[in-house]
Amino acid sequence: MRHLPTDVENTIASFVKAIDEFLPTVQHLYIHGSLAMGGFHPKRSDVDLLLVVSNALTREERQKCIDCCLLYSNEPYPLELSILTTAQLEDWCHPSPFEFHYSEGWRSRFEEASRKERTELQQGFTDPDLAAHVLVILERGITWRGQPLHELLCGFDSAHFSDSIRIDALDCLNTIEKNPIYSALNLIRGLAYEREHVLLSKQETLGWLLKNGHFPGNVVAVVRKAAQGYKGEDVTFDQNELNDVRRFMNEQLQQKQK
Repeated sequence: MRHLPTDVENTIASFVKAIDEFLPTVQHLYIHGSLAMGGFHPKRSDVDLLLVVSNALTREERQKCIDCCLLYSNEPYPLELSILTTAQLEDWCHPSPFEFHYSEGWRSRFEEASRKERTELQQGFTDPDLAAHVLVILERGITWRGQPLHELLCGFDSAHFSDSIRIDALDCLNTIEKNPIYSALNLIRGLAYEREHVLLSKQETLGWLLKNGHFPGNVVAVVRKAAQGYKGEDVTFDQNELNDVRRFMNEQLQQKQK
């Protein structure tokens, strides 16, 4: 296994041990996101996991997953994880259905719902982001348990990833004022893949931008500032520079559609 920071590895091991106590069907477990791509920042990054189970979750297992995630997430790192069945991977479709998903964005919904309602909140959902997670695992992910993902996956196409990052890009354009660091860096990551099919971490976006050149100086300045912010430096953004990035990326997305 690729080297992980000791405290992060211990955090994952503790969480997985807790999951195993009530969910013995977890056959495969993968680490993706910044941990897998070398850009993990202790104060900013999630621990991103994909768990693969042999059978669909029961209501009781789903309830215990919720309780476990509420307990372990943010202790000390926020968790983002999805659970799929082997059948969902062996007969992949996009956007993919899933058995369970947790991120801190779901915390309040789980906490405010009754115990019965909790287990029904995600029924019938699909998640286009899973295509992005899958490609990261295939190209740069860490197999914590089980077989490499490519040995299970059938039917996945890079077009699914392209669709996923386009959806994410549109969301980033709408939320860039709320989260400028994440949005600016993710927009460039998406552009890098669309142009060159290169999969970048947030940490690698500025280097790719500078290497390729021909980008407007105002856009480079915002991405440089976002990269500094991602490292933990104090940065601020004004509305005009965020609008510059929004206009530039809108143009790029429109060109891609043509």
